[in-house]
This record gives sequence, C-alpha cells and structure tokens, in this order.
Amino acid sequence: MVLNQQIHDFKSVLEGDILSHTFEVLNQGDEDLKIERVKPGCTCSVAHFDPLIPPKGLGKITVKIDTKGFEGAERWVVKVFSNDPKWKEAVLDLRANVKPVITITGAPVFLGGKKKAPTTGEAEISTGLDQPLILTPEQFTLSGKVTYYISEIEKERRYKVTFQNVSGKRENYRGFLKLKTNFPEKPEVTLWIIGRFEN
Repeated sequence: MVLNQQIHDFKSVLEGDILSHTFEVLNQGDEDLKIERVKPGCTCSVAHFDPLIPPKGLGKITVKIDTKGFEGAERWVVKVFSNDPKWKEAVLDLRANVKPVITITGAPVFLGGKKKAPTTGEAEISTGLDQPLILTPEQFTLSGKVTYYISEIEKERRYKVTFQNVSGKRENYRGFLKLKTNFPEKPEVTLWIIGRFEN
C-alpha cells in the first residue's frame, strides 16, 4: 500500500461547510490489496473507499466532513485498515481552520453578587458573513426573574443582548434565551444566563 498523500489541509472554511477530499491508494504489490475498513475518528466524517485494489492498480478513499459545531483550528483523523502485512493501519489526517458563521462573546452571562440593586450583564452576537443577520427571540426560560433587550451595534451584523435580574428576586437560577437566525448554517443560537447571589 502506497499513499501519495496522508495530510490534507482545507485551509479556511466556514462552519457548516461540507468538506470532501479524495486520497489515492496505490497497490505496488503483486497481490490484491484489500482495504478492510476505513474508520473516521468522529461521527462528523464519513469515508467511501474502494475495498479491492488489484496489483499496480489505483484506489480511492473519499472523506467527507461536516463542520457544523466546529470552530478554530480543527483536525480529523481517519484510520485505514488493510491486508498489507507491513502496513496494517495507515492514518489520514485532515485539517481546517473553521470560521464561525456567528460569533458569541460574553456568554454565559453571569448576574448576581451582593448588591440589592438589579445587576446587568451583556452578550454580543455578530456575523462574519457578508449577509444580514436577523435574530428573532424563540424561547426564554427566566421570565419573571430576568428581563432582556436586544440592541443593534452595527446594522444587521452585530447585536448586543442586555440582561438584568428583576429587583427583589434573589434566588440563584440558570436559564437561557434561544434566538432564531436567518442563517441555514446556524439556525439558532442559545445564550445561557446564570444568577448567583450572596445574602
């Protein structure tokens, strides 16, 4: 078994992109090379391969990766098991720098402390895409304990969500605000809010 390439770097990609790359496998022996199985390191990747490569023949292993939920410098490993006595297990290495479609900073939001007065916290939601981002509140689990409002920092690109605990409510809590987006790559975002109070 001879692999022309074992590492492939997709460079910069967007979260939600489906990546695909085909590795070539040469059989330089005088017997059939059997690719017994190809095992991706995570459920986000799928591999299709030629199970039998004749002598001096060329086979292919295609790996597909769903980048949904990944961010930053990522690496996926795929193991190739064959009947080559000298190389029973080969490793294919795929890399990418996954840029998030939507970036959230300041979450989870912490409210609380010793003060009797209401405390506030903020989170920011922004997009790096060249298309407008529209947020629609979908679910809020802290009604009566926390209020929130959404303001635009940069039109249809950056939003600030400000949370404030309701005055007089001093018990600890944990909840979230779920917002729907107009991006199919990231249809919703969830902001967690945690309240910790000292008497």
